[in-house]
Amino acid sequence: MVRDCLILITSTFSYVVVVPKRHCLFLSIITININKNFVESNKLLSLWYIKKNTMKLKQLFLAVTITLFAISCTKQDVVVEKKETLTQVNAVASVAPTSTPETNNKAYIFVEPYTKYVMVANYLNTVTQSPSYKTRFLGFFIGPGAAVRHNLLYYIDMPHWYDGRLPSVIEAEIPQVSGGPDSHGNTKTAYNFTTVKIPKNTVSGLGWINILIPVSAMSNDTKRQKTIYTYEKIGNTLVTNGTVKGRSYNMNSVMYSYTFNYQGNRIPKGVYRLYTTYPDPGNRANLNSTKDYYLRGNGN
Repeated sequence: MVRDCLILITSTFSYVVVVPKRHCLFLSIITININKNFVESNKLLSLWYIKKNTMKLKQLFLAVTITLFAISCTKQDVVVEKKETLTQVNAVASVAPTSTPETNNKAYIFVEPYTKYVMVANYLNTVTQSPSYKTRFLGFFIGPGAAVRHNLLYYIDMPHWYDGRLPSVIEAEIPQVSGGPDSHGNTKTAYNFTTVKIPKNTVSGLGWINILIPVSAMSNDTKRQKTIYTYEKIGNTLVTNGTVKGRSYNMNSVMYSYTFNYQGNRIPKGVYRLYTTYPDPGNRANLNSTKDYYLRGNGN
């Protein structure tokens, strides 16, 4: 702290007091008043010349100065320790809501072209299978049908569906209530997949059409997609055969009695049923370059 010297001078002695700078003006005024009183008072002034009282006056003056200084320091320079106040904070943990898996209400349509059956068979014949069965399913153009229940998961997971070597898997909505038109103008019926279009040039020639549906989308597995309906168009014109505008096909009840627990990453994980006319060739469509092929669920 910067200190200044306040030199207090009287007619017979001088005394130096070191005080904080901010107190100098205050003490100077007090000192001047004290000196003035001493000088103006003959009684007090005479005391300055009495030797035996000199020390008493010095002591008195020093005591007054020190007392004022002490009082000032007590008010200004004393550091009062501030007690820390502890405030209790009750932390509330934020709990993230538990996510509920979304219900998968979609059908997945696979179109296996006859022109690619060799590629399909080669893949399924060489892919590592666990557990391994004596007879392998090599696709719907070769079979055998008895092996479908053991090997269909490898067929679904075949990378060719997803890298362009085979037609992409088509998705269709499965309504949970009836009413309203689908994207192709047909009425939605609960637990029947909506109309899908297989565009012309998707496949040149025969194509096996098979539908995979999660059991959760069929009223908790109480419904079956027993029939489907198909028709063809050239542009916006419906192709008819006389009065026949389309065809209905019954699905193979043996095939849809099997369940398949898919745990891969090509389609959503879950338990599925397969809907197909196989081995009946009813849903082995003759696809071409002029007609768009349409199909939809048509009965439970």
